[in-house]
Amino acid sequence: MNEALLSSEKHDWETPGWLVREIKEKIGPIALDPATGPANPVGAQDFFTVQDNALSILWAPYGLIYCNPPYGRAVSTWTQKFVDEAERGCSILALLPARTDTKWWQDHVSTASGICFLRGRLTFRGAPHAAPFPSALVYWGEPHLRRFYRACSTLGWCV
Repeated sequence: MNEALLSSEKHDWETPGWLVREIKEKIGPIALDPATGPANPVGAQDFFTVQDNALSILWAPYGLIYCNPPYGRAVSTWTQKFVDEAERGCSILALLPARTDTKWWQDHVSTASGICFLRGRLTFRGAPHAAPFPSALVYWGEPHLRRFYRACSTLGWCV
């Protein structure tokens, strides 16, 4: 197997614009993006960059929190943070690689309120090709759950 297809030196691929539009139009405005760059590509009302160290900050109180975290080894730390912040009352929507066989998926994503396994492979903004893995939108919380399912029903298979 070609290892280059399964790893990347780059861990900050940006969410495709069409998906950001779907989220904003069908679920609601993004109040916080805790893992973005200074340009704030999803247009969140508030955001944290790498320099802010979002993992060490409490995220409440915010409305809908959207996160496309780094997909490297840190993804487990991020998904644990999603669980912790959801327990504090945050509503979190995360774009994650659908790695159902991993410990972080089974320990953290299994606690989510809803999961949408996206159809096909995403082409992240700025990427030359589609990702070599499937993706999922994962939602922790209650306030936006109905809108999550309605929005995602056209994007993939929801559970």
